[in-house]
Amino acid sequence: MFCVLYFLQFQGAGNRNGSANGIAGRIAGQDRVRAHAGQTRQRAHRPDARVLLCGAAVAGPEQHEGDLSIAVEFTRPLVGSQAFDDLLAVTDDKGAPVKGSWVLDDKGQVLRFPYVEAARDYEVVVRAGLLAADGSRLGRDLKQKVHTGQLDPAVGFASQGSVLPARESRGLPVVSVNVKEVDVEFLRVGEKALPRFFAAYQRGGRRGSWQLDSDYDGDAPISELAEPVYVNRFLLGGKPNERLLTYLPIQDIAELQEPGLYFAVMKRSGSFSSEYETAFFTVSDIGLHARAYKDKLFVHTASLGDGRAGGGVQLKVLDAKGEVFLKGETDSNGNVLLNYKLDAGHVLVASRGKDVSLLPFNQPALDLSEFSVAGRRAAWFDVFAWSGRDLYRPGETVRINALLRDNDGKPVKPQPLFLRLKQPDGKTFRDSRIEPGAQGYLSFEQQIPAEAPTGRWQVEFRTDPASAEAVQGMTLRIEEFLPERMKLDLESVQPVLKPGEPLKLKAIAAYLYGAPAEGNRFTAKLAVTVEQHPLEQLPGYFFGDPTVVLPKEASDVVDTTFDASGIHEQDIALPAEAKPTTPIAAVVSGSVYETGGRTVNRSLKRVLWPAAALVGVRPLFDDKDGADGNGSARFELLRVDAAGKPQPARGLRATLVREHRDYHWSFQDEGGWDYDFTQRYENLEVKTVDVGATAARIDYPVEWGAYRLDVFDPATGLTTRYPFNAGWGWDDQNRGLDARPDKVKLALDKTAYKAGQTLKVTVTPPHPGKGLLMVESDRMLYVQEIDAKPGATFEIPVTADWERHDVYVTALVFRGGSVPSRITPARAVGVAHVPMDRRDRRVAVGLVAPRQMRPE
Repeated sequence: MFCVLYFLQFQGAGNRNGSANGIAGRIAGQDRVRAHAGQTRQRAHRPDARVLLCGAAVAGPEQHEGDLSIAVEFTRPLVGSQAFDDLLAVTDDKGAPVKGSWVLDDKGQVLRFPYVEAARDYEVVVRAGLLAADGSRLGRDLKQKVHTGQLDPAVGFASQGSVLPARESRGLPVVSVNVKEVDVEFLRVGEKALPRFFAAYQRGGRRGSWQLDSDYDGDAPISELAEPVYVNRFLLGGKPNERLLTYLPIQDIAELQEPGLYFAVMKRSGSFSSEYETAFFTVSDIGLHARAYKDKLFVHTASLGDGRAGGGVQLKVLDAKGEVFLKGETDSNGNVLLNYKLDAGHVLVASRGKDVSLLPFNQPALDLSEFSVAGRRAAWFDVFAWSGRDLYRPGETVRINALLRDNDGKPVKPQPLFLRLKQPDGKTFRDSRIEPGAQGYLSFEQQIPAEAPTGRWQVEFRTDPASAEAVQGMTLRIEEFLPERMKLDLESVQPVLKPGEPLKLKAIAAYLYGAPAEGNRFTAKLAVTVEQHPLEQLPGYFFGDPTVVLPKEASDVVDTTFDASGIHEQDIALPAEAKPTTPIAAVVSGSVYETGGRTVNRSLKRVLWPAAALVGVRPLFDDKDGADGNGSARFELLRVDAAGKPQPARGLRATLVREHRDYHWSFQDEGGWDYDFTQRYENLEVKTVDVGATAARIDYPVEWGAYRLDVFDPATGLTTRYPFNAGWGWDDQNRGLDARPDKVKLALDKTAYKAGQTLKVTVTPPHPGKGLLMVESDRMLYVQEIDAKPGATFEIPVTADWERHDVYVTALVFRGGSVPSRITPARAVGVAHVPMDRRDRRVAVGLVAPRQMRPE
């Protein structure tokens, strides 16, 4: 028999100081407040309700940071495969069952039920058959009445940085829970201080008084950047424990009508916390779109109301000191091309009449990762290099040949090429100047010393020896090796492994001269790892659970000899630890042995796909740098089968989990003082998400620290986990990812084009609207204003400056906003590569060889 204690956990909506930390992102699609929490708790409103159970456990409500779940904690870990929804039940004060599912924590000792509401009475029943990991059972049914308390007061801005439409604006949105009134002070940022302001305040969110009042972290206090213009108390109202969206009517306040950027600082009326909620905004009808090239900046301005191009808009770029660096004005089509090289410390200011819009260049650019724009960056020169082979022994002579061409593959005026040969450790082995021969042919030879380090050597080509960036490069391997005399092929009829299936391995071995490897020894090892990227067609998506523990060492699974045909077939069972809870890569590494004992090695990989469909998570931030601290972590969720085909689902449960580390010091005689830490996990917020044929987007407010996104699929019972950090990217200079825009479908009428022809492109936007049709390479080649409707076709003349390999047609379609219809301004983007017709350069190559050749 083991024991149990009950408690309530509240979290996610705020903290004891009443700060919401961006809770606006938690409103959509939620008809009741719910979350499930971790282990950090504090006592709530009903300490008298605590009850002693089993002689060792207590039951009672506890509260932590706002949101609710009923948590049942056990003195021993539970068996995780049990049907907890059958073994535990929750009923409301009328005796009706509460729908939902129980979730077991990572340590197996806490079950959570995140489907309760605040200020309600519930009864929890735990059945006697509940099984602990040591084989013991609870022994008897337990019942406990639980009262949920009130949620902590919390308030926050619904947007961290906004452009509020100048026409029909509803105001500045605020989200609150149990807060009747707020005090808000508005400050206007001086134009000269804009670059310094955006350097310090890239987004809104919660900030301490020490950040606003002092020279915090080298940033100027807000008093040096902005001046107070208005302060007032606003009534929010709302029912108890209800998350309420309220718009502050700033459009009706005379002091906030002067054009410019405003900074709002808000606190709960009657609270005296040292932290405040902040947001900045402008009120404008000018929508700004900028495209940065190597030394040019293309700017288009359009109305946020109807998407029409905005002519006569005054533009100026402010440098880091707030001085005017550059000026310009849009033409009647809303366009202007400025001679400007992008600088992350600068700010673009657009103004016309009372409308002012701002574009700080340290903000994230649009994420175009789903468009076909990958590949090497275009350059003025290109090097076509080759070698007879890429594998050499120490002591052999490396021979490299090359042709220098322009960016369209055409010959250039003869000029020297500079080659740098680098060792595996990155040290330069040799710099060489290569003079061109006939028709620009270049050749290079270098004997590799017998004592040279083995590994991957790099060959770099430059047209300027002082350039830090190489025009082209290639890799050579220097290894001690003997040519293989045998071949080995590993095959499997299974493209994907299903739960419970062994891997059906077929090994085929033969000598290179044709005889089968009859009697040769064959061994194989099996290694299993969690496969988070099982689908190549979905780059950037993470699947499965990386916390699953699998054997680290490969296991011996085959040791046999080949039959007379040189074939061996065997079913290989996955280890017991490889349970169907996550995609698992099973890699078989096989070796066939020559007579002298030397081996030829090959490998085969198959993925265990554990269910009919799995949920993939794509972070909308750089996975290596992590999400921004004190900002918003955004994700896309997609549910697909093993072939990558979308599988719609309802009721996915996405939970943001916070990792806490408790550090403690210890002293040892032989080592002195040292520290270690224990990990605790706290469930901050739960969202119920429905996904269809396209990805669903969610976001969560995050502070600095370690987090994890857990997405539970009730249809399969599996959880996808994505760990990430927030706040660790120190030097991001406009490298982040903004949410991906909606797509415009572009269809070209030909597969390739020549100068003098006409390109016809059919535009199918997700919504009709005004827009731009552009042709771009490393500069703007063509631009045309369009009225985009589904199926509309436009003609573009192909000119001689398109003769390159990096030409794209780009469409940009705008949608104006509408307050009555609750439609926000938006833009959609389409990109299509334009191949140039190169058939006249095609060279026919043939090889004449005897049908049979024998070694000498």
